[in-house]
Amino acid sequence: MEKLLNIDDREQAKRQQIADSLLTNLETFRSEATKAYHDYTYKERILLDGLEANNITSYNVLAAWEDGLRPLRYTLHSKLSDNTFRSVMAKNLVLSDDEIQPKIEQIIAERKLEVLNNFVFRLYPIQNDKKKDIYIKPREQAKSLLLQPESEIEQLKNHQINYMLYKEAAAQNHITIVDSHDSLFKRIKANAHIRSERKKTLASEKERLSYIHGRLKALSALNDGLLVDIFNKKWDLMVVLSLRNQYDKKVEKLPKTEAKNAVKRLAIFDAETLDFRNKQIENLVISSDQASLETTRAFTKDIDALLLRIFDLTTIQKNQLLLCTKEYRELTQEQAAILNIQNNRRL
Repeated sequence: MEKLLNIDDREQAKRQQIADSLLTNLETFRSEATKAYHDYTYKERILLDGLEANNITSYNVLAAWEDGLRPLRYTLHSKLSDNTFRSVMAKNLVLSDDEIQPKIEQIIAERKLEVLNNFVFRLYPIQNDKKKDIYIKPREQAKSLLLQPESEIEQLKNHQINYMLYKEAAAQNHITIVDSHDSLFKRIKANAHIRSERKKTLASEKERLSYIHGRLKALSALNDGLLVDIFNKKWDLMVVLSLRNQYDKKVEKLPKTEAKNAVKRLAIFDAETLDFRNKQIENLVISSDQASLETTRAFTKDIDALLLRIFDLTTIQKNQLLLCTKEYRELTQEQAAILNIQNNRRL
């Protein structure tokens, strides 16, 4: 009864939703899982356990009900109020208006039972080659269950799926969940495991945040804080390096004597970065309330200075900057995610 069952593709959306919950807030996931375990009652588990035999699982039975038997029963039920069907039946059976409705109800009821029997025997076929029919009890259990109102079967199916998906996620991530239907001893043991897991999680997060803090500090110090200055300006480094590559190509085409001339190189720098610098200056002026000429000139000098620092990097330094930028961004995002999880945990 406690084994995990295979769940087909139709449950992938729910599975992803649970995975997102786990990543966002572990304690929210644990609370949702506890509820899913509680909703899937001991009585329901025993009932569905009785459907299982050989390679047939209760999940397969309920999925087959949803795909096959449920639509058929709906079609049959719809005939009770189908005037066209009523007229055809009355004409062919030579029945009066008073006689036809009870007759249709009788035919539909009998046909529903036939459809149910056929469905059950397809799931649990008679095994003529066996001395003992191992499907007798599961077959009777399935008939009894599938005669229940559709809403009850649907609820049972949802309870089982939620339980299975949360149990799967908890098992894969080594997260303990208290099952309210377990024995008192198991519940006490599970609660002890949860306390231990929480201590380990807090210690792991503290250690990781400490590492991230130290690493970000080291990355921030590279090239006199160049990386942080770029992030603070919210520049797209790839765009800037693309300008740098265009600059390098233009310099390479110069005669050797001119390539060594800083004035010539600066002229190329000005030409290649003109549009970018103008756009950055415009953005700063727009965001600044009534920027003066002096303030605008300061913006220009600041942008030029940062660009020149990037353009003066050696090829090795440029490649290192790319790698460090990627690492800095990933660590910053991870740090924010951990802090967000901790804040949510306190709510």
